Amino acid sequence: MNQVKTLSEENTFFIDSLVDLLLTQKMTNIKVLRLDSDQYHDNVIICTANSLVQMSSIIKNIRKNLKIQKFTYEGENSNWLLVSLKGILIQIFTEESREYYNIEDIYFDSETLYQFG
Repeated sequence: MNQVKTLSEENTFFIDSLVDLLLTQKMTNIKVLRLDSDQYHDNVIICTANSLVQMSSIIKNIRKNLKIQKFTYEGENSNWLLVSLKGILIQIFTEESREYYNIEDIYFDSETLYQFG
């Protein structure tokens, strides 16, 4: 039981670090959700970028600032970037693509942990 609590605290700290990084990189409309039904990801972070350049810089900054070398990502140089690391899925959209895909509807039954902007 203590191990579960420790992992939860560690996960909370890591999510906070990711949100801080996204805020530092000027991402907007950040939402952190807890997933109950997904077998691979415990949480999802959804946010909006102002440009493709801003989206691409996230990959470099995860490696540099969080010192994480092993993670997967898809959609670099597109309007929807997916980053998967340590049980967390980060979905970064341009404003137009976020409105178009309305991704929050997929997670309608998930608990919102944080919301910025």
